[in-house]
Amino acid sequence: MKLNHFTDYSLRVLIYVNKKGKTTSSSLDELSEELNILRNHLIKVVQFLSKEELVITKRGKNGGIIISDKAMQTGLGSLIHLLEQDDSPIINCHTKPCVFMPFNCQLKSFFNIAYQAFLDSMNQHHLSDLAFNNWDHIFPGRQNVQNNA
Repeated sequence: MKLNHFTDYSLRVLIYVNKKGKTTSSSLDELSEELNILRNHLIKVVQFLSKEELVITKRGKNGGIIISDKAMQTGLGSLIHLLEQDDSPIINCHTKPCVFMPFNCQLKSFFNIAYQAFLDSMNQHHLSDLAFNNWDHIFPGRQNVQNNA
């Protein structure tokens, strides 16, 4: 299984803003620079995360992006499933009609069972479990980042 870029970028943003906590906000420019993601991609990501109430955004001089309680309490599996935005992310037998479909092929069923097991396993973990002891080495220019973990 391979996660899409949107999920990858969203998880990076969530990890970063979670580490900064609820008192220190991040800007799109900061996220773009620190996470090495184009600002245009981040706009879409942050809009989605805000719409789903996973981050809180404020405009203006004292604005920025902070983590929400919902994001901190949601299991990683549920986050991944939401971010993938697809109920059948591994295989879709109808996209390109499959010759095996009329013959009761079980492959999609097997994939769905495995995907659910993956989500269940990931739901045993939360963003707080993705703590890094070497945060200052990862982001040396951000020495003022809080140590919430």
